[in-house]
Amino acid sequence: MRYQFFLIGLTAVFVLFLQTTTVYAHKLLIEPVSPGKIKVVYEDGSFSTRTMVQVFDTERNEIESGHLDSEGYFYYDEERANLIVADDGIGHRTEWTVGEEVIVKSDPHRWLTVGMVVVVFVVVAAYFSYRTKKKRNM
Repeated sequence: MRYQFFLIGLTAVFVLFLQTTTVYAHKLLIEPVSPGKIKVVYEDGSFSTRTMVQVFDTERNEIESGHLDSEGYFYYDEERANLIVADDGIGHRTEWTVGEEVIVKSDPHRWLTVGMVVVVFVVVAAYFSYRTKKKRNM
């Protein structure tokens, strides 16, 4: 019986770690403000001045790059720009094609992943609780 809890917990951990998913703690977004001006923010509205922005022309040649200003904005040459890529250097990256409408999609599997993590924690907690109670009764 005691190994059954361990095997269930171990199986749940393997299931969680074998599937690859994108990090959803902070989704990085590019918000066009006006021609030649964008704001790069996370889902919660915060931003990082370390975020690097690269601007590419239609032939994918980099025409300019730089960091966000102290308010999260980046200014670019709207005449030559075609693609803008923002990368905060810690795993968040987003792209925006100039002129396209920005659509923010939520991940339908987000709550499933959160639920699975909670289940794993509950199984592990139940296993250790069971094991502790069993040792006390010996």
